[in-house]
Amino acid sequence: LKSFFVRAYRAVRAPPSAAMAQNNIPALLNHLDAHRESATLSLAYASIGDEGAAEVAKFVRDNPFVKYLDLRGNNIQAKGITALANGIKLNRSLRSLNLKWNSIGRDPAGIVALCTTLKSNLTIGHVDLRNNRINNMGARSIGEMLTVNTTITHLDLSWNDLGVDGGLALLDGLKHNTTVIDCQLSGSKVGDETLHEVAFLLRRNRASAAYKSSPDDSGAKVAAADPATSHIAGGGPTANGAMKSRDLQFGGTAGGGAAPGGGATIGGGGADGGKPPQGGISRAQWTAKDSSSLMLRLMMKEREQVLPEDKLFYQQIAEHIDKLLLESGKHKNGRVEGEDRERVSTQGFVEREQRYTREIRQTEEALQKAIADKENGQKDLASKQAELQRLNAENAQGIRESVALQEQATAEEQQLRQELRDIVQSKRDLQDKLSLNQKDLDLLQQENERLRQHVKSFQRDVNEILA
Repeated sequence: LKSFFVRAYRAVRAPPSAAMAQNNIPALLNHLDAHRESATLSLAYASIGDEGAAEVAKFVRDNPFVKYLDLRGNNIQAKGITALANGIKLNRSLRSLNLKWNSIGRDPAGIVALCTTLKSNLTIGHVDLRNNRINNMGARSIGEMLTVNTTITHLDLSWNDLGVDGGLALLDGLKHNTTVIDCQLSGSKVGDETLHEVAFLLRRNRASAAYKSSPDDSGAKVAAADPATSHIAGGGPTANGAMKSRDLQFGGTAGGGAAPGGGATIGGGGADGGKPPQGGISRAQWTAKDSSSLMLRLMMKEREQVLPEDKLFYQQIAEHIDKLLLESGKHKNGRVEGEDRERVSTQGFVEREQRYTREIRQTEEALQKAIADKENGQKDLASKQAELQRLNAENAQGIRESVALQEQATAEEQQLRQELRDIVQSKRDLQDKLSLNQKDLDLLQQENERLRQHVKSFQRDVNEILA
């Protein structure tokens, strides 16, 4: 099993050849053209390389629709990410950027180009840079970017070789950042102390974000009125009196349990049998913003403690409350989604029923028309079959006549061949007779010539005798 995962990891991380990347460019251009008006552009594990990233940069630069860009597992390096950063610089619609499983950190110039663009970007909220070979130099660039950026809320740097120095540089950037509420650093070797500091800063940012979403909430006002937490809340509204800042006392019991550092209750559990303390907030009136102010004061209490066990105690309380808040948010979202689905399903029931009735009526009309067409087709088929039978009979008669004509022609041909053979034989006989007659003629001519000679000789002899 281990060897299988090793092979899979190597297959994903293996850089594609230049020929493969070149062959993918036409397909990439067709894909980009087909998704020009889509909100999501996914090219996960498409092996586009730096050349493909340059084409994606041109697409993103001129596209006002794309919001989610997924380029994971494409072996994008410094050249490709630099081109992509130039394209993102002119884009005003992108919300999420997924670049995990690439190699943009191998050359520091690539991560520097990306961070330079993100410094002035006002739309991207989610950035995933997992497993990109980012070292401490790249972490320094990311930290500098976080000191300026005000839109990124979720940042994933897991499985990069940031090291302790890189973790400190990143921590320094987060100290000046108030928008990042989630920063994943699994497997980045930044050190436990840095992880605790980052977790504290993220809790601070989450509490601050919850406060800023509704500063008029009662819990937010209490947190802002307390000098110990007002600076974390971002300088929120001040309370009208000193007593208002002490409505909630933390470090005591929650639900009746004892804890070091104080003795006030939250939402009941006191000696009066569950009644809220005078001037406090009852459990029925407790809201998410009250929880945010609670988190703010817990963080300040944690900072005020001297003993490590007390620090750890408050840190565990804060983490537990943070988990409860996250779970509560998930449950609320699930309930809202369920209500929306139920509302949509019930609202569309009558419309669906009417639409189904119309469709059934249309289907019945189409069925009647199809039956009529079928009957007409059967009549046409019967007439065509009769015509076909007639044509088959005519064809058979024509075949019979053709066979008879062929037989007659064959007999005549044989007769003609025989006559031709007889003529040829007669010709040969005549030629033989002609040759014999020619020979006889030649003999007669020779004999005639001999007799002429003999007559001439005889005449000469007679003339000599007479003379």
